[in-house]
Amino acid sequence: MEEQIKKLSDSDVTAHTAALWKYEPIPEEPEPYPEYRQSYDDANGTEIIAARVRGKKHKHEGTNCDDWYEFDRLGDWSVCVVSDGAGSKKLSRIGARISSEAACAYIKEQLSAIEHDETEKALAMPFDNADFTAACSKLAEIMRSGFSAAYSAVEGAYLIRANDEKIMEDLGRPCDVKDFSATLLAAAVIPLENGETFVISVTVGDGMVAAVNAEGEFTSALKLLGNTDQGGFSGETEFLDENRTAEKLYSKTKIMRGKVSSVLMMTDGVSDDYYPNSPEILRLYLDLMLNGVIDFPQEEGGSAEGREVPAPESYPWVNDSSVEVSLAYAKNIAEKNELTLEQIWGERFGELMHKSSLEAFGITLAESRSERLKVWLDNYSQRGSFDDRTLVVISPKGVQ
Repeated sequence: MEEQIKKLSDSDVTAHTAALWKYEPIPEEPEPYPEYRQSYDDANGTEIIAARVRGKKHKHEGTNCDDWYEFDRLGDWSVCVVSDGAGSKKLSRIGARISSEAACAYIKEQLSAIEHDETEKALAMPFDNADFTAACSKLAEIMRSGFSAAYSAVEGAYLIRANDEKIMEDLGRPCDVKDFSATLLAAAVIPLENGETFVISVTVGDGMVAAVNAEGEFTSALKLLGNTDQGGFSGETEFLDENRTAEKLYSKTKIMRGKVSSVLMMTDGVSDDYYPNSPEILRLYLDLMLNGVIDFPQEEGGSAEGREVPAPESYPWVNDSSVEVSLAYAKNIAEKNELTLEQIWGERFGELMHKSSLEAFGITLAESRSERLKVWLDNYSQRGSFDDRTLVVISPKGVQ
């Protein structure tokens, strides 16, 4: 009888390959970008948590992180842009940063010129109301024009560097505008007086924009606003170029209105790890809760404070109660308890989730939520995951 071949689990594979990955520092020239970036803002009742980390492949090869993000706000309105430079283009990180900065600044400037109170009233109207349609059209025009501004800025960045000797030496030739190729995802998040939130997004390339209602049932808690028609791991994506400007972006424009706990914007280094995005983005949301990045919902379960906490050995995925790195918990909880993601989502208020969080084990978490997010992004393990990871979490608060 032939010996049965043991099938390795994802954790077996990642544990085996971990030692194969090297760490090489970021090159000194040209225009090096920091390995990590993180930001936090909680003004005007909306909390924004953001972080980006250099992926394992870039660390292994000693190359720059290609991701970037920018966000800004106008009162309680938020604007966020996320970009991922093309991996095959050595200057794509510059395109990602320049396009993010330009799109965010342009959209903010244009949104500041419209009347906010009237716009919010219109956005709260029924979907077939003429005022609602007009407000959506105006916002969509602003968002899409931001992509034209972004590409113009990238062209300017290229012209400035066209004869740069260090860049020519690095490339072995003069640079081309396509060397700055990057994806671009932009969203505006607008809380409304009726307690709902209006979200509008425009996307070019992979990654994901998603809205989560933590109080919603499993089948209705998630709304995807990104590239829902593209499969994960396809190896193909679109990049911002002269053909991806305002009039070409109608089909890439998405809107939603409803109860929103958080809007999540991410590059494909995160979205591919949670594919298919519907419903796996809900697992991502649970992981953020378990690792102390965002709060547990306060209904029905309350906080973990004062609850009986089991010994760490009762959870086999936690080998050391003093561990100081974050863990992707939700999948492990589901496997241990033989539960589906839908069943785990149903436990989001309860003891199972609270007792499985890092805080429940007495593990000291960083004071800054953005630091927690950075640590988690840099440490969670997923088979086949080696890309840069960027995630921005926008959580509207205080709107009744």
